[in-house]
Amino acid sequence: MRKLTILAATATIISANTFAGDHTINAVGRTGWVYKDNDVKKTEKVSSSSFNIDYLKTTFAGTVNPSVTYFLAVDLLGETSSPPDAVDGTSSLVDEAFITKTFSPGTTFTFGKKAVLIGGREYDYSDYDRYTNSVFFDATPGTQVGATLSHDFAGQTLMAQYFNGNKLHGTAVNAQSKFGYALAWYGNIANGLIKPIVGYTVIPEASGTPTTTSVLRLNKGDDTFLSAGLQFNLPRNLTLETDYDVLTEKDATGTVAAKKDLKTTSLVAILTYTSDRFSPFVKWISDENKNGSTKTGTRSAYDVGLEFKEGKDDMVRYHVVYSGSTVKTGINTTEVKSSPSSIMVGLKFDAAILK
Repeated sequence: MRKLTILAATATIISANTFAGDHTINAVGRTGWVYKDNDVKKTEKVSSSSFNIDYLKTTFAGTVNPSVTYFLAVDLLGETSSPPDAVDGTSSLVDEAFITKTFSPGTTFTFGKKAVLIGGREYDYSDYDRYTNSVFFDATPGTQVGATLSHDFAGQTLMAQYFNGNKLHGTAVNAQSKFGYALAWYGNIANGLIKPIVGYTVIPEASGTPTTTSVLRLNKGDDTFLSAGLQFNLPRNLTLETDYDVLTEKDATGTVAAKKDLKTTSLVAILTYTSDRFSPFVKWISDENKNGSTKTGTRSAYDVGLEFKEGKDDMVRYHVVYSGSTVKTGINTTEVKSSPSSIMVGLKFDAAILK
């Protein structure tokens, strides 16, 4: 509700005057203008043009004692009209909320609501630095309450996570019986010349009675996310990043007796040039969808964009991005080919309220 959003913003301002010591409060967001050409003749979706606010969050971070830190991100655009999640005990207004305990140099334990571990370079970008996403990324889970164990050694980071899983459990909405888990490796090879990220994430899905408004499915099964990414830090401030992503939704379609898996495969490549003020980039995406062994759809998409600042340390970053794509649906039945595109012009800001 609007009242809760106003209260969150008010609490941010008050907190800036009451906190002291090792604490920071930031307001972070992205806004601008977007034009979408939806290729109406093929998709029957009308084109649109609008001003929008993509993200708007307040972040709180600080030190409780030498071995304990905290982080809180309040999503000021979060949907707050629904009741709090009965499993998590949080609403979507709370994007992240966790504490981190350091046990020894390089070993930490985190508990609370935070991003689920997913490998790959695309997922490692912040929300404010993404424009067009792969189909794999769009299927990844949101933040969940759970525990994360992390250990650093010789420039490598190993992580394990255990979190709330099948929260829509049959007819008992907001109940669960199984947890999800994730394993990840954040690597460092040749003194940072190559940085791999590999992740394996499993989320159990419960069965129920599907409806036109629910996300329940007839058959229970695990959703398995496997992602491997590489970052190459090249000479002349060039960075090349590549991803190979596979999502398998076990027994997601078909009858109880004749189950089929849904499989999504995405390839992603991002080339970026970075200077103090200007960062042009190109992103390419290739997606493929299969129902069982049958290919049902493909998508090829790209971004060509420029991000720039007025000064090196400016907390406002502007962007101009053109996105194009070719989408094929119903390949196994009646194929429809469309070419939607978009233009995005706007800015990102990261304003320190307290530091």
